[in-house]
Amino acid sequence: MTLCANRPEGFGPFSHRYARILTSCFLDTVLVPLCTWLYLFALTIILALARRRRGPTTTSIFGRVGKNTPEDTSNDPPNPRTTRKLHLTSTILYYLLILAQTLMCILEIVRLSLAHLGIGLLPFTFVTLLVAATLRFTSGLEGRLVGWKWATVGVWAALAVVNGVKIAEEVKEGTGTRKGSKYPEADEITDVSVMIGVYVVLGILEIVLPKT
Repeated sequence: MTLCANRPEGFGPFSHRYARILTSCFLDTVLVPLCTWLYLFALTIILALARRRRGPTTTSIFGRVGKNTPEDTSNDPPNPRTTRKLHLTSTILYYLLILAQTLMCILEIVRLSLAHLGIGLLPFTFVTLLVAATLRFTSGLEGRLVGWKWATVGVWAALAVVNGVKIAEEVKEGTGTRKGSKYPEADEITDVSVMIGVYVVLGILEIVLPKT
C-alpha cells in the first residue's frame, strides 16, 4: 500500500508478525486521521446547533447571569494583575506547544518519508492543530460555537491515546527494529512519546484556560 510502503507488518488492522497489536500502517492511515475527522464532525454539529439558537435570548440570559453571579459580590476577589499574568503565560505556552507539536509532526513525516516507510494520512493532524489554535484565538469564533472547548479537549485526549497505542506497537516490535535506517524504531518511539506529552499538556491547558 503506497500510503505506508515497506512496512513489513502490512496494513492490518492487526499485524501478521506480532500477536495482538495494531499495525503502524493502520494507525497512521486510519486511527490518527480519524481523530481529526471526528473533531471536525463534532464542530460541524456544534455549528449547526448554534445556528438554531436565538441570539437575543442567549444574550439576555448571559447578561443576567453575569450580573447575579456570586463572584461579582465576593468580598475577596482575586488580584486582577496576577490573574492577567497567569492567563497570558498560559496562553503563550499553549501557542508555543501548538507550534512545537506542528514541528514534531513535520519531523515524523519527513523522517518516515526519508526512510521510505510512507507517511499514511498523518498530515491530517495539521488540520487539528490549525483549527484548535484558531478556535482558541477567536474564543470559538467569538462565542458562536458553544462547546468547542470540550471538543478540543476530546481531540487532544484522543490523539494522546492513539499515539500511546502506537508506542505500544513499536515497543512490541523492539527498539532495535530498523536499526541502520534513516528512521530507527527507537527514534520514532522517542518522537511519539514527546508528542503524547505535548497533547496531554495541551489538554490540561485547554481545560484551565478560560474561553475568552
